[in-house]
Amino acid sequence: MPAASPALSSVPVAFDDAPLRAAMAEMPSAVTVITGWNTDGSPAGSTLSAVSSLSLDPPLMLACFHRDSRTLGALGVGRGFLIHVLAAGQDDLAAVFAGKGDKFAQVAWEKGLLGMPQLPGCQTVIACEVAAHLPGGDHVIVTGAVRDISHDAVRGVMLYHRRAFHALPQPREA
Repeated sequence: MPAASPALSSVPVAFDDAPLRAAMAEMPSAVTVITGWNTDGSPAGSTLSAVSSLSLDPPLMLACFHRDSRTLGALGVGRGFLIHVLAAGQDDLAAVFAGKGDKFAQVAWEKGLLGMPQLPGCQTVIACEVAAHLPGGDHVIVTGAVRDISHDAVRGVMLYHRRAFHALPQPREA
């Protein structure tokens, strides 16, 4: 019988994150902006690429925020938020929400799904209610129960790959 391998947490690791960063730059991801309301009633939002479907039954999404994210503070359990999947050509919107300062003063927005701050022209908007916060290293994984969806199948989507934005056009009908 082969010897059991030691628990990974018991193996000392000297880790250079440069190879991981380079490898992850090769993995394309959709570009999203997450929005919600701060407890003081002001809108909050951040650009994220670590967003994914988690479950169909029940319908759940996940979004990974850096522990220090100001937007994370707006996403307490039971609170609503929107996941905006940016359309091809919305690079400027992604850049605004990746920055600091009053992001909503720089873009058009309205109260949309679930009464949340919604950005126009996105390929998909998924309205969620925060279900849980889970630890994830230097990030916090926020799970959201899907409550509503707006989807524009005509628009292409924006991807982040090799540290740059790229348009993925919608395929033409056959």
